[in-house]
Amino acid sequence: MPKQAKLDHKYGEKLAKIRQANAQRHAGYENAVKLRQNIVRFQRNATYDMELQRLRGATAQGHLAAHANKRVAALKNMLGK
Repeated sequence: MPKQAKLDHKYGEKLAKIRQANAQRHAGYENAVKLRQNIVRFQRNATYDMELQRLRGATAQGHLAAHANKRVAALKNMLGK
């Protein structure tokens, strides 16, 4: 029986290493997903900001149509400005 106990201990250590590697891999994946989400959010906000700046520039040229004014208000809400 003592030999069986030694095997169980080695098997337990091996499983612990596997669990630790899985946890590290999962943490790395979560970080990659968060980074991708941050990049997409930044790009989306930059696009909204550019559109808002173009619409503001257009108001200097003359009056905007009603739908453009609604879009300016929507962009301000999205960007928190």
